[in-house]
Amino acid sequence: MKAITRNKGRRTVLVVDDDARLLRSLAVTIHSAGVNALTFDRPAHLLASELPKRDVCLLLDVHMPEMNGVQLYERLAVARPGLPVIMMTGSDDAKTRHLLQRISTVSVLTKPFNEAVLLDAIFRALALSRRFSEKR
Repeated sequence: MKAITRNKGRRTVLVVDDDARLLRSLAVTIHSAGVNALTFDRPAHLLASELPKRDVCLLLDVHMPEMNGVQLYERLAVARPGLPVIMMTGSDDAKTRHLLQRISTVSVLTKPFNEAVLLDAIFRALALSRRFSEKR
């Protein structure tokens, strides 16, 4: 499910969450900041997609039915090491924190989070993405 069409040359956030209403809201917020938002309601949809080569980061929900966000990131990182990721979760519990220790994140956002916190994390992740792609 793609909510906002990608424009060539623009920074892109790949968003995966099983909550359709949240996906729409995130896409609008991200797009209003001048960044492309490609949304996916299932991890498999993102895995089947071609990822942008540069200026891209991930915004993933931790808990999803098909596979969790950490597992999704680990699969993507095989082909794209260094891809910056922001994780979001509605469960700030010991099990979730333990799961998140498996990966290096730019930020972990606890739902509900405000727009300023989200955009700050996205712009930090996109800056990391740019630096990483320049080194390759």
